Amino acid sequence: MKYCLTLVFAMVFQLLDAQTPAMTTEHGYRFYHHIKKGGQQPKRGETIKAFVNVFIGDTLLSSSRKNLGGAYKYDIPAADATPDHVPPIMDAVLLMGIGDSGTIFQPVDSTMRNFLPKAVQNEPELRFEIALAQIISEADKAKAEQATSARIARLKVDIQNKIKEYNGGLLNDKITTNPSGLKMLILTKGPGKPIKSGEVVQVHYFGFLPDGTMFDNSFEKRHPLTFPAGVGQMMAGFDEGLLNLNKGGRAYLFIPNKLAYGDEAAAGGLIPPKSDLIFYIEVL
Repeated sequence: MKYCLTLVFAMVFQLLDAQTPAMTTEHGYRFYHHIKKGGQQPKRGETIKAFVNVFIGDTLLSSSRKNLGGAYKYDIPAADATPDHVPPIMDAVLLMGIGDSGTIFQPVDSTMRNFLPKAVQNEPELRFEIALAQIISEADKAKAEQATSARIARLKVDIQNKIKEYNGGLLNDKITTNPSGLKMLILTKGPGKPIKSGEVVQVHYFGFLPDGTMFDNSFEKRHPLTFPAGVGQMMAGFDEGLLNLNKGGRAYLFIPNKLAYGDEAAAGGLIPPKSDLIFYIEVL
């Protein structure tokens, strides 16, 4: 049903393209501004949220609703920090207001073509269908950043304390152990739908060694990890733990080395061979 609706929206956008005159953006993209509601327009340095579908020909490559569960978040670079390659969404949203919709086209270069499905490798353009939903001002971004930094600091302390409790055997009655050897401390299974194998999910995580050494985390990068669950893209223990949760779930995963990297070192040597791992995860 969702796929059919996406195709309907694509057809509507194509009809609108035929009725709306094209314009050329600052960086040379072809842009059609379909709906203009006169809403607030974003500025450099702000962040926007938009619903975005990316097509090549009639093939849907990605959808913010399908892949992210909602809107796509994009930080518009400040005027003095314009990237060498300006993505089409930047040019588009700077011409739009809240509630507006538009379509922007990006020529397919030889590098991009190598990553496209074979059936559409000869298509000349990518098509981005965009509906601008929200603008987050620099002031609001700063407040949110302060709140996020404070939460990350608290999380680090909480996780370190949980690791000490785990090592001291104080969590034994709260932990479930799967037949594989994976141990889980589920804080909340999550209010959303169960995670299904192959479903694209977004997960924030902290990764620690059993001695409390942190080797990686997504929180400080401010970008969750996005990947299809349960298809082997992640280590076996991480995948298994995730499939025991719902959307919105939070848990600790105590992963034996056989379900992690086994005899191999990882993370640039931060994870020694035969290391058991501890993850704190939040499913978005």
